[in-house]
Amino acid sequence: MRTVLETVAGNPENQDRGAVIESSAGLVLVVADGAGGLSGGAEAAAMVVEFVRRNASEIQDPDSCVLLLQQIDQGIAKDDAAGETTCSLVVVGGDRIYGASVGDSGVWVIGESGFADLTKGQSRKPFLGSGTAWPMPLTHERMRGDRLLLATDGLLKYTSSDRSVAACCNHDYDEAALRLIELVRYPSGTLPDDVTVILAQL
Repeated sequence: MRTVLETVAGNPENQDRGAVIESSAGLVLVVADGAGGLSGGAEAAAMVVEFVRRNASEIQDPDSCVLLLQQIDQGIAKDDAAGETTCSLVVVGGDRIYGASVGDSGVWVIGESGFADLTKGQSRKPFLGSGTAWPMPLTHERMRGDRLLLATDGLLKYTSSDRSVAACCNHDYDEAALRLIELVRYPSGTLPDDVTVILAQL
C-alpha cells in the first residue's frame, strides 16, 4: 500500500507528529497535534507516536484502539514534561479500516463520489494528557481505489473540504500531500499552524 507522510512547521516549534507503522494488525497510521498554548505539546504528541509504535501489535478492533488511546491519555497525564495532544489513529487491514480519535485532527475516506469524515462528531476536548479524554471509535468498509487522509487541524481548520478533496483526487500521492499543505500557506510563505497529513491508498 502506498502512503505519504508530510509535516511542516507553522510555529517556531512543530508540535505535530505522525507515523506509518507496519504491524501484525495491518498498516497503522497516526497523527497527533500537541495542544497550543500549553507547555509540553510536542512531548505529548511524541509520546503518542512512540506508545502506538510499541503497542501496535495489540490492536485488533475499534474498541482496542479506544483502549489504547485511553492508556496513552493516562500515561501522558502522569508525565511532568508532557502537555496535551489530539490523536487520530487508523488501522488498515482486511476489508475495513478502523481506529479511534480525539481532538480536532481528522480522518477522511475520499472516493469518486465524495468523502466521508470518519471523525465527524468526535469529542474535541478533553485532549489526551488531560486524564479524562474520551476517544471515539471509527470503522469504515475498505473500498478499492479510495484514498485515506489523516490530517491535523492545521489543514482542516484553514481550508475547505472541497479544496482538500480536489487536491487529493487530482494529483499523485507525493504531489497531493504537498498541495494540501500549500492550500493553507499564506502569500507571505508562512503557515497559520503546524500541518501534518498522511495519505494512503486503500
